Amino acid sequence: MLQNMVGQAVRKTPLNSFRRFDTCDVDEAREIVARHFCSHRLERLSARDGFDACQNRVGGQHVSLNYIRYGADVVIEPGELSDFFLVQVPIAGTAQIENGCQSVFSTPGMASILNPDRYTSMRWHAGCEQVLLQIDRTYMQAVAARMTGMPVHEVRFKPDFNLASPEGLAWARTFRGIVAAAEDGSAFQSSDQFRQRHLEEGLIASLLTAQPNTVSPLLKRDGRSTPPAIFRRALSMISDRFADDISLLDICTYAGTTPRNLQLIFKREVDCSPIQYLHQSRLNFARHLLLSGNGNQSIAEVADNSGHRHFGRFSVAYKRQFGETPRDTLRSRQFG
Repeated sequence: MLQNMVGQAVRKTPLNSFRRFDTCDVDEAREIVARHFCSHRLERLSARDGFDACQNRVGGQHVSLNYIRYGADVVIEPGELSDFFLVQVPIAGTAQIENGCQSVFSTPGMASILNPDRYTSMRWHAGCEQVLLQIDRTYMQAVAARMTGMPVHEVRFKPDFNLASPEGLAWARTFRGIVAAAEDGSAFQSSDQFRQRHLEEGLIASLLTAQPNTVSPLLKRDGRSTPPAIFRRALSMISDRFADDISLLDICTYAGTTPRNLQLIFKREVDCSPIQYLHQSRLNFARHLLLSGNGNQSIAEVADNSGHRHFGRFSVAYKRQFGETPRDTLRSRQFG
């Protein structure tokens, strides 16, 4: 995974040029880390462990890269992070992570993703060292909305991020490359703000693609990389107005073509009709709402907000598509 970020000498740590502190004082470590993240409880579990805390940190436009170790066996309890996501990638040792109702035993092969609206508590075992990616919550949601072309209610990830999976390996390579770019000065400290934005957007987009999250149902779209303009206009209308009562003729009028031609284009591009695509978009958005909600919307409200006017037909279509009822999804709490 990311083990090769660590040099052979113990003192050579990732992001070594961006040292924020070295300390053997628990209170000092807690205070400085809190400045960069949030207030939290930090306690040693054994006086016999050698507490040797260190943080390296470099900030970008909407993300920051961090290296942290404590040396000792410690409990860290920040509660809800509120304003940011935190991807924690161990490069040595292990940690036990609790984020909401999900538990992760984190190793160099299993990263963790802390969702900001879920209560977090952690135990970093002695010898644990992690490289952390901090992502602004508002920016995460903005990138997700741009990727989907649809309104995003809430982004929430599965906390256990398997870096041994094909998707995890690909993301880890991207992350490793960005850490290396920060270390050689070509990112984060560069005056090229466009390149920095491109790096940050790409890193977040690849995370949204690699790890299951509440936006995943909205990202499952097929089609050619350069579809015809008529098709793009039809998709734009469906994305903007899927919750409205729109017809095939409405879509054709907006796209500037005939129903027959639009049917043929959709069949060629995504192997379904425009109305089937519209129905799929509505179901995907309903699943997104159910997965990301906190019980503040009833299933009937989710159905209505996703463009389904007949509750019974919605439940049948949803189960046919996803293999479970809307109520099953609401109860699953797979994202914390």
